Amino acid sequence: MKVVLENLTKKFPNRSRRREDVVAVDRFNFTVPDGELVGLLGPSGCGKSTTLNLLCGLLTPSEGRIYFGDEDVTDLPAENRGVGMVFQNYALYPHLTVRQNIMFPLGNLKGKEKLSKAEMNEKAEAAAKLVQIENLMDRKPGELSGGQQQRVAIARALVKMPRILLLDEPLSNLDARLRLQTRDHRVKVVGDCVCRYLCGAKACNDGNNQHPSELKNAVFNAGGTCDV
Repeated sequence: MKVVLENLTKKFPNRSRRREDVVAVDRFNFTVPDGELVGLLGPSGCGKSTTLNLLCGLLTPSEGRIYFGDEDVTDLPAENRGVGMVFQNYALYPHLTVRQNIMFPLGNLKGKEKLSKAEMNEKAEAAAKLVQIENLMDRKPGELSGGQQQRVAIARALVKMPRILLLDEPLSNLDARLRLQTRDHRVKVVGDCVCRYLCGAKACNDGNNQHPSELKNAVFNAGGTCDV
C-alpha cells in the first residue's frame, strides 16, 4: 500500500511559556510506493519516532495530511488504520504470557473478522515460530531476555497481518546472529503476507538494523529529510 505524507508537521508545547513550540517534524513530504521497504535514518531527536507515531495514529499532526493509498487517514483512530507497530521499548503486558501478548490484538477483532480461540492460538503459534520463540509461549515478559521480549513485540505486530508495519529500532536488542536471521524474516513476511513495511532505524550509523533490500532511505535532519 502506498503511503503519502504531505507537509506533515508536529509541534509540542514548550515547557517555557515564553518560548515557541518545539517542532519535532517540520513540513515533511514523502511517498513510500506500494511494497517499498524504507528506512528512516538520522540522529537522536530528529523526528523519526514521532513520524512513526503520527503514521500509526498515536499522535495527531499539527499540520499536514497522511494518506494510505487514496484514503486520507489523518483523522482516523489508530485502531482503524490497520497498522502494526513494534515499539522500541517493547510495550508488552507484564501480567500476560508470551502467547497472550501475541494473541491480544486478535481479541479486539469484531464482526466477520472475529476469530475463535483455536484460530487465534494458531495464528499466535505461526507468528512465534517466525521469530523463533515458539518454546517461550508460556513464559511472562519478566522471564525473558531483552532480545526475546523484542521478538515477542515483533510477533504481536505481525499476527494481525497489518496493511502497514512500522518498526522503531526493531532489532536493536538482538545479538548479531539473530539480528541477521530476523531481518531476513522481515523480507520473507513481506512476500508471504503481502505486508508493507516502513522501518524506523533511530541510529543513523547503525547499518546492521537494515537489510540489503532496504534500498530506499529517508535521512532526517532536524525534523525534515535532507536526502533520499
